[in-house]
Amino acid sequence: MILFGTGGIHGRMIPGEFDDELVARVTRGVARWMKDRGKSHALVAYDTRNKSSWFAQLVVSTFIEEGVEAETFERPVPTPLLSYAVRKLGVDLGVVITASHNPPEYNGYKVYRADGVQILPDMAEELKTYISMVNEKDPPRILEKLPVVQNTIFKDYMEDIMNMLSRYRLPRLRMVYSPLHGTGLGFVDEVLKNLGVEVVKVQQQMCMDGNFPTTRTPNPEDDEALEMLKSVMLERDVDYGIATDPDCDRVGLVVKKGRKFFRLSGNQVGVILTHFILNNMKQTDETEEPYLVRTIVSTDMVDPICEEKKVRVFETPTGFKYIGDLITREEAKGNNGFLFAFEESCGYLAGDFVKDKDGVIGSALIALATDMYDPLELLEELYRKYGYFMEKLLNYRFSSVDEAVKVYENMKKKDIERIRDVLVEKAVDYARGVGNIPKNETYMLSFSNGRVYFRPSGTEPKLKVYIKVMEETKEKALRTMERMTDFVNSLIKG
Repeated sequence: MILFGTGGIHGRMIPGEFDDELVARVTRGVARWMKDRGKSHALVAYDTRNKSSWFAQLVVSTFIEEGVEAETFERPVPTPLLSYAVRKLGVDLGVVITASHNPPEYNGYKVYRADGVQILPDMAEELKTYISMVNEKDPPRILEKLPVVQNTIFKDYMEDIMNMLSRYRLPRLRMVYSPLHGTGLGFVDEVLKNLGVEVVKVQQQMCMDGNFPTTRTPNPEDDEALEMLKSVMLERDVDYGIATDPDCDRVGLVVKKGRKFFRLSGNQVGVILTHFILNNMKQTDETEEPYLVRTIVSTDMVDPICEEKKVRVFETPTGFKYIGDLITREEAKGNNGFLFAFEESCGYLAGDFVKDKDGVIGSALIALATDMYDPLELLEELYRKYGYFMEKLLNYRFSSVDEAVKVYENMKKKDIERIRDVLVEKAVDYARGVGNIPKNETYMLSFSNGRVYFRPSGTEPKLKVYIKVMEETKEKALRTMERMTDFVNSLIKG
């Protein structure tokens, strides 16, 4: 069965999993869905993973054989560039071949709507129906020369980023950068250079290589992936370092103090960027209602910051596609007050020309913010003012997707009155709908000083648990987090 999760389809590049037959079958189904709706033009992008360019060639060839006009890029590009180009070029649908930050044996297939937003579950279900009806076993005739997007799209994208950032004070700082062998190369470093940042490159990782030879998992959320970045920071005495994942939609930040390193979480960077943007926002006109968007599992710490600045906070389910969709719907209402969006897994967005998390934009915002504020000092100042917000993600693996879902469903049936010695104030099942938040498979337990969210992966044999606490001191927050973690472990494993 074809599964579209929060990040599309992905799997290991082995026969019977993510292989040529799967890619061709999915593309035939997508093409037939398009034609039945009068859509005729697709754009295909790909990252630096092994076989990504081949899969893109296969997708374009299959589309054209099915009677859908299709073109691709001449090189691997950041996923957010596809979101941008789909809208800029006015095509009907986009496909990107990527497995984001997964290990090198993985690859994936993401589908984007004409508005640059990754498809939501309703469209995914329609596509699955079409894909299930594909009977062809013969592979398409592979085109040796593919239609290619004009190079001007790269220039347009970079210019729009620079125009968006032009109202900010240009930074005067040095910053170490690594693309982790991915598509950020030539985009992030170029934007930083155009801003005036002195970019110190992690040379061993400035080559596009799908084997990711210098790291086991090219994930900027993982300390292991940032070891070379830290080494260069220490060697060149640079206080700030950033790394983007292979498809450049996420960016991680490392701060050096003396010889100590601090990897900031996606939530902490989200707080810093929120403070930075809200303290530098322009005056809005009468048609605009300034707002920020975050996923429900991301930090609540931005809420009081926004409330103080009279900025509305929208919440969405996990997955940046929901954020992109919300922004698009607000624009359709005539509200162009979007300021910033983020998710806890190091995804950030500003501007009105991309509708997905963007590691190029995120990197530029981090450079601007770290030039204006010391990130660690700013965080401590904000903690003292708003409270010590602390977050943690726990991953539980099972033998199958079905087992993970079963554990999740059984857990929802339990009558949980207390989390250790803390009274549970309410339980919320987001699958039943909560306010304006789209229905999604997340279950939340709320207590006086925090929340615990449970969410099955849907495409992986994994249950994710997000813990959020807020206390008056760091010590109390740490103790509460420890109690919550022990509770969750006993609940899931017991």
